[in-house]
Amino acid sequence: MTDIDILFIHPPRNFEHLVDNMKKRSSFLLMPMGLFSMADLLDRNGYNSKIVNYSLEKTLHPKFSILKFIKKDHPKVIGVDLHWVQHSAGALDLLKIIKRNFPSVFTLLGGFTASYYAKEIMQKYKFIDGIIQGEAELPIIELLNNIKHLEKVPNLIYRKNQKIYDNGINYILDDLDQLNFTNVDYLVHWKEYIKYINKVMHTPWPLEIARGCQFNCVNCGGSFHSCKIITRRNRVIFRSPERVVDDIRRLVEKTGYNGVFYGHGVYRATEKYFMKIHEKLRDEKIRIHSDLEIWRLPISDTFFRDYFKTYDVEESMIWFSVRSFSENYRKKFHTRFGELDKSFDFTNDDLNKLINKMDKYNIPLRLFWDVGNPFENKIDFLKNYLYALKLVFKNISKYKKLSMWSEPIIISPGCAIELKNETFGIQMTTKTFEDYVRLNRESEMKIAPLDVGVNFRTSTLSKATIDIFNKLMFFINLISVITV
Repeated sequence: MTDIDILFIHPPRNFEHLVDNMKKRSSFLLMPMGLFSMADLLDRNGYNSKIVNYSLEKTLHPKFSILKFIKKDHPKVIGVDLHWVQHSAGALDLLKIIKRNFPSVFTLLGGFTASYYAKEIMQKYKFIDGIIQGEAELPIIELLNNIKHLEKVPNLIYRKNQKIYDNGINYILDDLDQLNFTNVDYLVHWKEYIKYINKVMHTPWPLEIARGCQFNCVNCGGSFHSCKIITRRNRVIFRSPERVVDDIRRLVEKTGYNGVFYGHGVYRATEKYFMKIHEKLRDEKIRIHSDLEIWRLPISDTFFRDYFKTYDVEESMIWFSVRSFSENYRKKFHTRFGELDKSFDFTNDDLNKLINKMDKYNIPLRLFWDVGNPFENKIDFLKNYLYALKLVFKNISKYKKLSMWSEPIIISPGCAIELKNETFGIQMTTKTFEDYVRLNRESEMKIAPLDVGVNFRTSTLSKATIDIFNKLMFFINLISVITV
């Protein structure tokens, strides 16, 4: 068997509670989309790679040993993704045991969280040899080209002779069309992965169609300002509709699976872009279902009619984050922070128009809502809760395909609230990377409201109060999901 150049491993949330929770959504089985594009790009540049999803392997084979797997394939580099902060404890523990048993292997981290905390991680964890900061397509190739000359690798911070060197972030991808995101062959047990992300994560195949964001949602670590800090990206780039459809066609033909979750949302500026994708799907008679997020209201009736013509709407879903069902609170937020984050700027009439449009075209709609937003008080929450309850029972009686979901807010590294929490009246309990590691190590991976809870308090609500409110919201979520 040919030795591989690099092994990518998707880590569990933690090892302490993995065995009892491998088939739960909170184990975060879902992998970043970029792992597939990097493996494919490496192959086209003459390098062999594999992707292993650790939680998936333990689910399929409880006695699975990553050390035996590594011993069999002899990788020169082992890269663990640390994109979402929820994987912080699992990623560290994985690389620690790997370095202890294979000291000559180059141990690598990458992803948004790893990039944001790169210096802190390198200073504290000696078993990590390097971190690719920001976007990694060219750097991962250059790392393998220059494994003996790491100073030549863009975006890399690395350890040499017990000293840390930082090459800085000087690479940003400018063309997404050169990448492929549905070549599943690089993933060990890809058939089972598709099965479990549907069954456990309730998500179809995630497909990257753009990179960057033009908005500044205050809780999001992938917002415009966050991307400028973490990856140095200051503009959004899109794949051409033709290349998006190429990937969808490849996914359907290779796997027989016919569903995608688009990795960029619809808003007025992207309606025509999505409709070009729809047109090409119809021209090629590719019939799939899709999950798609609405990032800003309003969305035109023309778009929804086009969506209805293109997809199997029985299996599809439109998502929209209302943040709060209290119109008064949304006005309060927008008055205070609207110049930065306009996501709260819509009325309940706008929301009802959206619900009616979904009903008109028989498209399932799921509304995200949460609690613990800046300066949100108990009265705001009560209005939020009662309106949600009213909406659920009203739409149950009319048999509309409306459901709701909420999960405790975990303030993401690099988001506006994390950077300027005092401005938003927030006191965070996670102030360093080590704090996030501790939080995720404590997680028993229970269903979200019953797990570790939020990582902050506000000027108006204690952490304990927010955690209780999240449990109350879960009751409405269950009613809405069960009755759809």
